[in-house]
Amino acid sequence: MQDATPDANRPLVSIIIANYNYGRFLGEAIQSALDQTYPAVEVILVDDGSTDDSLEVAARYPVRVFPRPNGGVSAARNFGVAQSRGEFVLFLDSDDVYEPRTVELLLAALLAASPRVAYAYCQMHFFGNEESIWPSRPFDPRVLVKGPFVNICSLVRRGVFEAVGGFDQSWNPTWEDAELWMRMLYHGFHGVLVPEPLHRYRCHGPSRNGISREQLDMLRWRMIVTYPALHWRKVLKHPFKTLRIAIRMGDRRKRHGPPARIRRDAPALSQDRS
Repeated sequence: MQDATPDANRPLVSIIIANYNYGRFLGEAIQSALDQTYPAVEVILVDDGSTDDSLEVAARYPVRVFPRPNGGVSAARNFGVAQSRGEFVLFLDSDDVYEPRTVELLLAALLAASPRVAYAYCQMHFFGNEESIWPSRPFDPRVLVKGPFVNICSLVRRGVFEAVGGFDQSWNPTWEDAELWMRMLYHGFHGVLVPEPLHRYRCHGPSRNGISREQLDMLRWRMIVTYPALHWRKVLKHPFKTLRIAIRMGDRRKRHGPPARIRRDAPALSQDRS
C-alpha cells in the first residue's frame, strides 16, 4: 500500500509510468511499483493515447492516471513529473517490472551521496524472450562519454531533473535517457551505481531500442555534436564530419522546433483509494 505522506525521514518518491498500448503488461508494472518496500511512494501513470484496454487496467489500481494525446515517451515522462509531488522521481516503462527493494536501495545510495550526484541507477535483468543481466558499471564520466551504461531505471533528484529541462523530446524514440544523463554530466552532475539487478526489462517483439549500426553511429555523432566540450578529442579528430552533422542537426531543429516545456496544467483521472 502506498503512503504518499512524506516526512523528514521519508521523502516522497514519485514513480512515473509511461504507457502506450501495453495493457497486457501494465497491471504487472503497476503492481511492482505499488509493492515497494519503501513506504512513501506515489505512482503516476501517463497514458500516451492508448487504443487498447490500458485505462481499464489502470482503473483497478490506486494510482493517479493522466490520459493524454500521443506525444511520445519523453513527453509522457516529462508530463508525469510535472504532475508529481515527490522530491525524487523514478521512471518505469509499462512493460517492465521493479524488484520490491528498488526504491529503498536506490534512495539509500542517493541520500548517502554528494548533492552533485543527481541520480542512482542499477543493473538490468532481461527476461521474457531473453534471460541475461545487462551489467551497468560504476559511474565514470570518461566512460559515459564513450557510450551509455546507465538505464532508465534511475532514481533522480527532482530539482536537478527540472533544472536541466527534463527529457529532450527530439531524441524520441531512443537514446532519450542517454541524452539526459549526458546533459546532467555537462552541468556537472554525476550518478551512483547500486550493483544489483533491480530493474526487470521485458524482452518481447521488436524493441524501440532495436536500431541499425548506421542509426547507432548517427546517434553517437549527434551526442558528440550536441556536447562537443565533453567529446573534444573526437571533435578535433573529425572536424569536418562534426561540422556536417552540426549543420544537419540545425536544419532539423528549424523544422521541429525546440524541446517542449514541462507543463502542469492537465486534470487527473484519480483512482486514489485508501
